[in-house]
Amino acid sequence: MLAKYLQSFLRLAALSIVLFVLAPLPAWAGSLTVLCYHDIASRDEAGAANPWTVTEDVLDSHFRYLRDNGYQVISLADYLAAGNGEKVLPEKAVLLTFDDGYVSFYEKAFPLLHRYEYSAVLAVVGNWIDGTPPDDVGKLLNWAQLRTLEASGRVEVVSHSHDLHRLGTMTPQGDGANLAKQRLYVGDKYETQADFEARIASDFSLVQETFRRELGHTARALVWPYGHYSGDALRLAKRAGFLATFGLDGEAKTTGENSLPVVRRGIIYGNPDEKRFATFLDSGMAEWRKRPMRLAQVDLDLIYDPDRRQMDENIRQLLERLARSEVNAVALQSFADPNGDGNVEQAYFWTRQAPVKADVFSHVSRRLAERGYRVFAWLPTLAGQWLLTDNPEDEVVASEASKAGWYRRATPFSGRVQQKLHKLVDDLFTYAWVDGVLFQDDLYLNDFEDFSPAAKVAYSHSFGHALTPAVQEDPALRAEWTAWKTSAINQLTVELARTIRHRRPDALILRNIYAMPVLKPGAEEWFSQRYSNFLSEYDYTVIMAYPYMEKEGDAAGQWLEKLARTALRNQDDAQRVIFKLQTYDWEKKRWLSDKEMRQQVAALRKGGARHIGYYPEAVFDVKIAPLPVVDKGAYDQP
Repeated sequence: MLAKYLQSFLRLAALSIVLFVLAPLPAWAGSLTVLCYHDIASRDEAGAANPWTVTEDVLDSHFRYLRDNGYQVISLADYLAAGNGEKVLPEKAVLLTFDDGYVSFYEKAFPLLHRYEYSAVLAVVGNWIDGTPPDDVGKLLNWAQLRTLEASGRVEVVSHSHDLHRLGTMTPQGDGANLAKQRLYVGDKYETQADFEARIASDFSLVQETFRRELGHTARALVWPYGHYSGDALRLAKRAGFLATFGLDGEAKTTGENSLPVVRRGIIYGNPDEKRFATFLDSGMAEWRKRPMRLAQVDLDLIYDPDRRQMDENIRQLLERLARSEVNAVALQSFADPNGDGNVEQAYFWTRQAPVKADVFSHVSRRLAERGYRVFAWLPTLAGQWLLTDNPEDEVVASEASKAGWYRRATPFSGRVQQKLHKLVDDLFTYAWVDGVLFQDDLYLNDFEDFSPAAKVAYSHSFGHALTPAVQEDPALRAEWTAWKTSAINQLTVELARTIRHRRPDALILRNIYAMPVLKPGAEEWFSQRYSNFLSEYDYTVIMAYPYMEKEGDAAGQWLEKLARTALRNQDDAQRVIFKLQTYDWEKKRWLSDKEMRQQVAALRKGGARHIGYYPEAVFDVKIAPLPVVDKGAYDQP
């Protein structure tokens, strides 16, 4: 089970790791290289070794390359001292780390450390040493050998947890997940906050108790099993006395008490020779970051079936279809919308804030993650109808009823709505397996909205006078009102992101934007969306590049190329913008051909696009509900 889990994880992790430190980010962090090794085999054992094992001769070549090319290997003590401002690290500093505590470290790596006069960090699992490790784990060191290693002054032993390096059940369907990241599903319910904290705190307490008894000191660093953790676990690690924690694969964007500096740690995979090792170092060890994202937006409504066997078959077909594509990320629908009108009535994840159709989101997302896909929760916010059930006065109001937008939405100006949304995303990122969120396109206000009671109160508080339809008649007041609405929606998402990252510090935040605010800055008035804000506030901006919805189907290629060139006037933005194509023409009720899709992708690439997505994913031959039609009357304006 352990090997199978690691194989699926590394498809996702590729060749990257990150280091999270519980101290202020030092100025030198960007110049530090942190490497991660596992088991070491003899040269004649290479053929039987797993992908995370390096042979002794290859490890020797790595150390020699570091020495001959000006790299300076430091200790964990050096790193922590520099972080405290007590020491300055050398140029091209390198920290060597070895995970799991294999006997091979003592027999093969330790002599090489002496020969090159290098230091290293060794992470061990307490219960693997004191108890019985999994069958697929190699021979491990004992405490006496660890004491000998530390006595040399070249090795610092740190924790890989006491007993968290295994899987626990996290869904009603029985899916497994890392113990330090997920709430467990026990019996017929999830762990409570108190139960989770008690479980993690107990493990950390056992770690420190064992280290004091066996090594005479507490562990100064923690390596998260499988690289997975949660915001709660990070806070408990800090409380337990760990000065640094190491994780795998992430783009942490943390805030508040979780504001942790990030240093990449590169995992050595596939026994790379000296040439590949050099390329690995020169590339910044972030090869997965250089791969273009290919995002499929998947309707869970099409996958879900109350019959477990049929749903498993649907998941199998989804996985097969995705495997035939270039997709490496999935925006998975987290809500039920069988009518396809965007007015969302139920959720597909466990929450106290909305009616739950079925708790299946994590089951599907785990199956996707096991195949190496990043999974983002495709999430509505203002269009959740549960927000209005008990408080219909919180609905967005237009100055003229006929001018209301195509979704029935709750107003972002209501404190009650904001509070419910914070609780909703907190539940999602507490209980579900997810790498981030894609905020749906219901985050907009048109040029006739919002005159709800909550908006009027907020407007009066901000500007000192009443909000009336007269604000639409004066260009200066209208511009001020538009900017105010845009700011309110953006601020809501920023605060929701803060709640998300409280639970998942490494979560990525994506948000849909309509094409017109990108092509015409003046279109902010029609959507309360400003493209420049998206670029500065979200990890990825997802442009809805739908030529047929925008009535540009006859010149789709030219329109898409223009959209890409306009969006990417600064080519640096290409790293953080996803162009999402439509695969279905809602007006003519037809699927676009493969030829048409290839032409559209080519047009985007010609315009400089790097990341491309598409929607909908045609897993089955199904009838597609019509997409809400955008009122384009204002589009003819210059």
